[in-house]
Amino acid sequence: MIRIQCSDKEKLDFICNLLNKSQQQLPIFQEYYFFDTLLSTQDFASNLYKNAETKFPVFILSASQTGGRGRRGSSWASPRGGVWMSMMFESELETSELFTFLILAALIVSEAVESQVGITPQIKWPNDLLIGGRKFAGILMDTDVETGKLTKVTIGIGINSNNDLEITRNQILDKSTLKPAITTLRSAFDGQQINNFELVSFILHKFSNLVPKLNSKLFRDELRYLFKRKIEDSASTLSYRFKTKNNEFAGEIVLVNDDGSILVRNLDEPRSNTLVRIDSVFDTSMG
Repeated sequence: MIRIQCSDKEKLDFICNLLNKSQQQLPIFQEYYFFDTLLSTQDFASNLYKNAETKFPVFILSASQTGGRGRRGSSWASPRGGVWMSMMFESELETSELFTFLILAALIVSEAVESQVGITPQIKWPNDLLIGGRKFAGILMDTDVETGKLTKVTIGIGINSNNDLEITRNQILDKSTLKPAITTLRSAFDGQQINNFELVSFILHKFSNLVPKLNSKLFRDELRYLFKRKIEDSASTLSYRFKTKNNEFAGEIVLVNDDGSILVRNLDEPRSNTLVRIDSVFDTSMG
């Protein structure tokens, strides 16, 4: 039995319409939540995981977040108008395959946006999506791991779709995150209203169709190939700054490895031929 919990009738109708859109193949999610506001959909998912009665997979939406977070603890502004969501799965994949969940999410969100605006976003390593060089979406992954296997994977997706750009900028606590310029889809496309329902519906059904395929090594290899090609294609037009234990520098991505790590040329030391390896961020302590 599917479980639905919403903060009002409008949000209940939203979820019901998502389920009714595909009569032939229902989404794989067993629990659906849509609230007016949450501290964080990721934190809400974490609390659900502690509940023994939770049925996986779980789908969570919030119209706004008061404590949205990005990778490595950075703040993520989440005012009304955007898409703030998390999906929680149970999986038996080896921990070395963890990052394929994140790759899948990046590719799905990219495809979903393309279906709305007709332009394919750039994917910036490791997990940002950009249009015109400006960030409009990010993906976060939290995991719980036991004995080398994944027991819980929570994918958080934040998309600046219809939210006001200036309000979003003002809500960002860490102003250093504004250095790579941000945008919203509506702002990037001359005020064109984005259909959030269609955006969410696309993501929901793509995850439902493709997550079961992650058990296939062939499919995971295909994801790696697509991700590497996306990163390498966009590397020549995007600027990167990398931080190692002893240094921070402007860099150019030369190669994306199968494990998600990259080899980088230090542009601050143009005479050096040594490539710097930046380890994969796709580990068991994402976030």
